[in-house]
Amino acid sequence: MNKSALHSKKYQKRTVAAGFIILGLLAAGCGSPAGSEHSQHAVSNAAVADEHRGHTAKTEGDEIEHETSENHSGHNDLKQMSAADIKLEWRYSPVRPDPGEETNIELFLYDQVGKAIEKYDVNHEKLMHLILVSEDLKDFMHIHPEYKGKGKFEVAASFNKSGNYKLYADFIPTGSPQMTVTSLLQVSGAKQAQGPLKKDKNLTKIVDSIAVSLKISSFKADQETDLIFTLSDEKTKEPITDLQPYLGAIGHVVILSEDMSRYLHVHPKDDNRSGPTAEFSTRFPEPGLYKIWGQFQRGGKTFIVPFTIEAE
Repeated sequence: MNKSALHSKKYQKRTVAAGFIILGLLAAGCGSPAGSEHSQHAVSNAAVADEHRGHTAKTEGDEIEHETSENHSGHNDLKQMSAADIKLEWRYSPVRPDPGEETNIELFLYDQVGKAIEKYDVNHEKLMHLILVSEDLKDFMHIHPEYKGKGKFEVAASFNKSGNYKLYADFIPTGSPQMTVTSLLQVSGAKQAQGPLKKDKNLTKIVDSIAVSLKISSFKADQETDLIFTLSDEKTKEPITDLQPYLGAIGHVVILSEDMSRYLHVHPKDDNRSGPTAEFSTRFPEPGLYKIWGQFQRGGKTFIVPFTIEAE
């Protein structure tokens, strides 16, 4: 697709500049260093195949950050692309949707000379993960755009309320490190009043009659910490032991800083479990408030458990 086609009037959509972030690599260890599909991206060559740990990215405005990664995909015979090698365009239709209105989201990725980037690695069973979060951190969605070929991804979504939403797209161009790109979307209507984000006094939540408790080993910033979720039946108090794999793992965790500039997508330390606990390792990059969303599946239904904590 050439440049003129991208700006065709038939779409009447907005192109949004997006910031690229080459992922910061977390150093927390988790399980066997080989054969895992969902571990974090560690920096030692011994952990090339270990993808369970997740990643972190700093997303301030549209700035480009580039942190070297020697091992992410293992395609050492291919030339790695950096953020500077890639051009991305977002399109929304409608450009400024109403609350609840279905919005078509398109992402187009090209190299420096305008050629579509056509090959991507599967990451946690998908070619792209798209996280959508309202500016008050109350609305959260995790969806998966479909790859249409020639560098184009597409998905439809609805936004619950007026105001700004921030979108985080994770993907891996074949032969390159994992990348996160961001975009802002404004939903029309009067902006709703929102109070300040406050940390939870009680780290137990009830979702779909399931009691979920979160234990955090350390609240110190820039220090490896374990997140341990324990699930039980709200009424009987019996442990939940029939969790199903969600995207090939017992669960997933997404974490955002209060100002939405720090983004962490964390994966479990051990997938060979079905409850009642699910353990993750991560680092809070700096002191401050963080919103944590735990994502699990049971009985064919995915449920999300939110917590707000403060790193010291």
